[in-house]
Amino acid sequence: MTNKKKQPFYIQIRDDMKEKIENYYWKEGEMIPPEVELAEIYDVSRVTIRSAISLLVKEHYLERVAGYGTTVLRNKPDLQNFTLVSSSTNEMKEMGLPFNTLSAEVKVVGATPYLAKVFGINTSDELVNLKRTRGSEKPILFSDTYLLSNIKIPNDDEILKGSLYEYLSTKNIFFSKFDEYVSAVVPTEELKKILDIEAETPILKRKRFSYNEKDRIIEYTETFYNGNFYEYRTSINYRKK
Repeated sequence: MTNKKKQPFYIQIRDDMKEKIENYYWKEGEMIPPEVELAEIYDVSRVTIRSAISLLVKEHYLERVAGYGTTVLRNKPDLQNFTLVSSSTNEMKEMGLPFNTLSAEVKVVGATPYLAKVFGINTSDELVNLKRTRGSEKPILFSDTYLLSNIKIPNDDEILKGSLYEYLSTKNIFFSKFDEYVSAVVPTEELKKILDIEAETPILKRKRFSYNEKDRIIEYTETFYNGNFYEYRTSINYRKK
């Protein structure tokens, strides 16, 4: 069974409907079939269809109009909604950089006031903390990841040094939305040591907030990139109608 088939039906249907929209099977301004018809097409309940549609409304692909139906809001998200959601593993592969996990550790920590606010929990409530330094001969990035305490990350070298998202998918943990913020920052003394950089070396900081299909944040990561080796890349393509 593939990881995709392990996902809840409404997530699978959401993904299929999104693909149809992005490939212009349903065009901007057009009505999609009514819920009862979609339920027959996908052989699921109307409740499942409604859940899939609700996610696409949140992602600004569809728009519900009372007394009229559901229409395609746009075939591609607005520029402001684009985020780079590649895992660090895929980022390095796409940039052609030699890439290994140089160090990794996982432990349970108490939430700081900031993390408590991010996750909507109490200060000192437990979170799983995964710290990793990745690169080749020189460190390229350092990631500081926090996960809800019910998400267990084994202290296993193969898992700690592999793709976090791939591991989570084997546990039926999937993400529905990411919010990301990128900024240039001055490295702290600790980051200088971790990334093996001089004081004048520029670094990028990326904050990622990852949500499940219920819009609940389950991961927060701060990643710091060595500016000598890394550049932020993204590619956006639109099709003409």
